[in-house]
Amino acid sequence: MPMLIVQLAILIAVAFVIGCVLGRLIRGRRIADTNKEDTIIAAALSKPALVEKPEPVTPAKAIVAEEPLKDEGEEAAEKAEEPLPQIETKEPEADPESAEEILVDEPLAEVQDPGRPELLDAPLRGKPDDLTAISGIGKAVEELLQKLGVFHYAQIAQWNRDEAVWIERHIGFAGRVTRENWSVQASKLAEAAQSSVGRKNPKPKKVAPKSKTPPRTRKTQA
Repeated sequence: MPMLIVQLAILIAVAFVIGCVLGRLIRGRRIADTNKEDTIIAAALSKPALVEKPEPVTPAKAIVAEEPLKDEGEEAAEKAEEPLPQIETKEPEADPESAEEILVDEPLAEVQDPGRPELLDAPLRGKPDDLTAISGIGKAVEELLQKLGVFHYAQIAQWNRDEAVWIERHIGFAGRVTRENWSVQASKLAEAAQSSVGRKNPKPKKVAPKSKTPPRTRKTQA
């Protein structure tokens, strides 16, 4: 019996101790949670309140009352009713100074290349003369002359002093035309060519017209 009482007392004491320990732990956890909540609330209260900046107020645009649009037909009718502006046309007056300038400019065009002989774009009848027949003209010089527009003896035969100098300057042989008498040689060759053409094409002989008289008939005696 006494042993049972002692065991009960020990169990009660152990249970008391365990209960005290558990109660202390639970109480400490609650206190910790409460302190944590207090800390969070205090931190939140300690931050300065954010002052929101007011949005700038834009002034309201003035509403302009627009005039009602006109129909295209009305606008076209109004434009048609408007009188057209009268344009005064004046006849151009002849400027004496400009006329003088034109008259002065025409001879200048001819003076720009003095001494230029008569040149051709292509040989007459499509066949040039053999210019190498002239003493002093070889194949190279003949090509230069043809590039300038000289193809025939008759052209060279008509050159004067200034025209000969012009040709000499353009083919690059100074004094050659006059020194070798190209014009004289060309004149003789042109005459010879003309006479040979005349011999090749003789004039046709005139045929005597037949008489229109009827043939005579002889009478026979019976």
